[in-house]
Amino acid sequence: MISERELHRIMKATPYKLQLTKGFFADFSQIARMVAYAVEHQSDGRVPPDAYATSIGISLSRVENLSSLAAAFGLIRPVVLTPTELGVVIHRYDPFLDDLGTLWFLHYLVGSNERYVVWNWLVNRVIPANDRFSTAIARPYFDDLTLFYSERSMDKHLRKEMGAVWNAYTEQALRHLRYIRAESDQIYVRDDHEPVPPHIFCAAVLVYRERFLPGAATIDVPILAHKANSPGRVFDLTERQVRDLLEEVKELGYIQIETRADLDQIRFRDDCAFLDIMHQYYQER
Repeated sequence: MISERELHRIMKATPYKLQLTKGFFADFSQIARMVAYAVEHQSDGRVPPDAYATSIGISLSRVENLSSLAAAFGLIRPVVLTPTELGVVIHRYDPFLDDLGTLWFLHYLVGSNERYVVWNWLVNRVIPANDRFSTAIARPYFDDLTLFYSERSMDKHLRKEMGAVWNAYTEQALRHLRYIRAESDQIYVRDDHEPVPPHIFCAAVLVYRERFLPGAATIDVPILAHKANSPGRVFDLTERQVRDLLEEVKELGYIQIETRADLDQIRFRDDCAFLDIMHQYYQER
């Protein structure tokens, strides 16, 4: 049996961030304004939170929330609040964060990041396993988190975090993906997704390799279709849809598909990087 002292140590060592949104909605228009300010001041070395507050006209607590979300979407670096390379690219081509390819990619980045446990588990565990889902249906999936968080903390924060995620896909900019929809009050179902562009799918595959299979020259197709945090799982695609997208990516010249004999895998080009793919996507859309 784990002692109270040991349990406290484990809780302190959690790899997860339970409060990503702190119950605030994911307002993409304000995130876009924050990224714009970050890009304009990227040579400053560090952008203080009060500079964002003054520029955007929001409170410091809202700056903290928006910067946390922008970091989860891979647009701004935590702490220093300067733009990432991806943030610079996206701001250049899609400054209002309203392109469907942008939104799909941001969905993948946060949905496949295990640190952001509420978003990650909803996308990887709850939605794939249920025809209908809600905060009440999802709640038991998070029972394992009691190893890291107290019941009080779970009761206080989990419902707000799940509510913010549902809201992101039904009321905020991610609603344009038609990933899920509200069937009735507090009950959600999968929607008829907007298509995932091949370039965006390829960029997601490269991020998946970078995060979970670093240095891999090949990846099995079933892994990309079904594995936790894979593009197939996070985009909620069937294996057939994954294979069709991989064929399109192959036609773009980014991968080879090897299905002969006992092989069922893709092979990467040596010079393939997800930022290059994103550049190409925006230039060719």
